[in-house]
Amino acid sequence: MVAIIHPQLNVWWVSQLVISVLLFVILYWLISRSQRFNNWELTVQKRWLRLHNGWGWQLIANLFDPKLLVLWDFLLAAWLMFQGQRARSLFVLITLGTVDVLGIMIKYTVKRTRPGTFTQARPSYSFPSGHTLGITVMALMFQMLFINHWGHIVILLIWLLVIVSRLTLHAHYPSDVIGAVLLAYGWWIGAELLYLLIMR
Repeated sequence: MVAIIHPQLNVWWVSQLVISVLLFVILYWLISRSQRFNNWELTVQKRWLRLHNGWGWQLIANLFDPKLLVLWDFLLAAWLMFQGQRARSLFVLITLGTVDVLGIMIKYTVKRTRPGTFTQARPSYSFPSGHTLGITVMALMFQMLFINHWGHIVILLIWLLVIVSRLTLHAHYPSDVIGAVLLAYGWWIGAELLYLLIMR
């Protein structure tokens, strides 16, 4: 889903926005309304996703925790400000901040409990994955702002590792991760379109 997209207002962008939002709404409905879907996903997770609590996966989860991603976001915004891109700097702060708030609101609306095999100190909700939501938005912003082939490969690998960590640690069901990617992608496109309209 992470792709290099040239920032311009066109039908292709709008269609991607509509499709990602539509798919997210369908997934949201299935998770919150269909017990059959939830039972099927639980079976898939038990059968195909083995629990791995290794220090490597824990390190990845900690490095890209949603709270720490806010720090990464501020560092990116500061760098953009230093480069004289004040509007872009504000854009990256607002985009990540608003998608995080939206993700938290959805979590407390759906109230989906995490997989039973996930162990942590305090209980929390599962849909959508906060780690995936944040890292997807950050990855998309980095992909757009920095035109560097090797940098894009590194960003893609980090993005994949974070997603895999959420599944191998059993912190989320697959649909939590897919939903977060769809929400982040749609939110990022919508924010970019709004930015382009304002700056035009």
